[in-house]
Amino acid sequence: MNAEHALPQPDFGRISESLGSLSDQFALCANLPAVDGGAGIMRSLETITNQLTLLNRKVDAMDRRIRHLDMTLIAERRNAVARAQNAVVVRSNMELEPLCSILTGERLANFPGTLGQLERLEAREANSLLEQLGEPVEGRLEDKRRQLKHLAGVVTRQV
Repeated sequence: MNAEHALPQPDFGRISESLGSLSDQFALCANLPAVDGGAGIMRSLETITNQLTLLNRKVDAMDRRIRHLDMTLIAERRNAVARAQNAVVVRSNMELEPLCSILTGERLANFPGTLGQLERLEAREANSLLEQLGEPVEGRLEDKRRQLKHLAGVVTRQV
């Protein structure tokens, strides 16, 4: 083929320069608000989601505390009524109105039925009752029995 009729040939150096320039320009597209905005919005949404999760945990914990407080108030109200009824108990064979657990709000199934039974409680039984009533379990057995009499509302007999 002669030089007069030669077909034009590609300039590979120029192609390389153009691709390099094109690559540089595409990298700068990340600076455009429309392109970066999506990533920024996603980061913001993730932050909001994390904050909502934390808030939800706090609300759940507060709900548990409120339910516990409600249960405690119910038990205290019931125990106030039981104390009033037990205030007239003076003899060992007289029946006691059982107290309610501040943990469950329910009557204590193992509460002594009479003053005499309360006065004969074993340490294990006294500890269990005191724990259910939210009281400390340290001390001598006699002190625990005395504390249970006070909690039950027994006031007319020497405690």
